[in-house]
Amino acid sequence: MSTRTATSLGELETSAASDPERELPPAIHAEAGHLEVRGVGGIGYYRDVAGGNPALVLIHSINAAASAYEMRPLFEAFRGRRRVFALDLPGFGRSQRGDREYRPGLYADAIERFIVDVASPQGDPIDAVALSLSSEFLARVAVRAPELFRSLTLISPTGLGPARPGGRLVHGALDKALGVGALSSGLFRLLRSEASIRHYLKKSFVGSIDEGLVRYAMKTSAVPGARFAPVAFLRGALFTPDALRSLYEPLKVPTRVVFDQDPYTRFDKLEELTRSNPRVSAHRVAPSLGLPQFDRTGELVSLIEQQGPGAGAIP
Repeated sequence: MSTRTATSLGELETSAASDPERELPPAIHAEAGHLEVRGVGGIGYYRDVAGGNPALVLIHSINAAASAYEMRPLFEAFRGRRRVFALDLPGFGRSQRGDREYRPGLYADAIERFIVDVASPQGDPIDAVALSLSSEFLARVAVRAPELFRSLTLISPTGLGPARPGGRLVHGALDKALGVGALSSGLFRLLRSEASIRHYLKKSFVGSIDEGLVRYAMKTSAVPGARFAPVAFLRGALFTPDALRSLYEPLKVPTRVVFDQDPYTRFDKLEELTRSNPRVSAHRVAPSLGLPQFDRTGELVSLIEQQGPGAGAIP
């Protein structure tokens, strides 16, 4: 069971909103809304419904300072042309934060309820775009409810490279450190500093870093409770073991994998995936380093606009 409201940006600031909504400015200048989902909590989102169907849902990545701002270039490109939505996943942006168990199923539930209750309440299949680790969450939804989708576009998806590096001993020690409140708080403060945000973003841009993204990353990561979801990410709790077999190979929805170089993930198994699942095509958008929606916006928009993913070879 869920409830939802949508307001203008001005009305949102004076409404009875959750803490992130009161403390954080909008990531996108568009109509904003709030969805309450049982078992998930409050989800903030942005929408522009001036365009037509099929609806397009944009899903940001998971990192220390993630938010819908990461999908802003695509939102701006499609607004007025398509019914377009961008949501903040639980623990990020204007969605509910807090100390809870963050897991892949939680994020999949949030995405599915958002599609059913907000993006396509009439049941018309949508196009959906997800970035990095959120591609695993989106694929999880598509495997269990393929009727919700017309197509998927997965930008630099995780789960197609080597297993989590470092071994059990390294990550066992990391898990212990992250499990201690003072240590995890201190680590997160380092990660959310401007120097750290610029360091990591610099690796993902071919050109200059988007300064708006830097500023918003600093703001969203300063909201109380912001550390809990990123700590779960750092512990590896949000990754699905053998995502290739359990999430990507079973897909029955036409799916594009958009890739090039990415300092944070690899695509060793991508060719294997396109051979084993003919519904999946690979599209290199170059040069890009994991954020082609900023560096190669037009090319990425053209791919998403295609009626179907089509055939894509891996050069």
